[in-house]
Amino acid sequence: MERWLRVVALVAAALYVVVGVGELIFADESLGRRLVFAMVLFVFAVLVVGGVALIAQRPWIGAAVASVGAIAAGFALFWTVAAIVLGLAIVVLSVMVARRSASTQARLA
Repeated sequence: MERWLRVVALVAAALYVVVGVGELIFADESLGRRLVFAMVLFVFAVLVVGGVALIAQRPWIGAAVASVGAIAAGFALFWTVAAIVLGLAIVVLSVMVARRSASTQARLA
């Protein structure tokens, strides 16, 4: 399950970055607006990947960070069905992995 979470998180982060770069290059808005949108999507990608990486040490904090990034990106890219589906998958998988990791840590303590 952890592997699937990492794969889904990397695919989602790649989607966010590609859409951000595409908007930066091809959108008809001012450069400032395009740059802000691209940077916001980059921050969401960092939150998702960073949150997933953090789950190993701090399961619930990592799941929360990854979920915030995924949900925010899903709202920002609501017009892409893929961002919403990936966001929901990240939320569900991160909570499942965090629960498993937390119970394992509790047994070891």
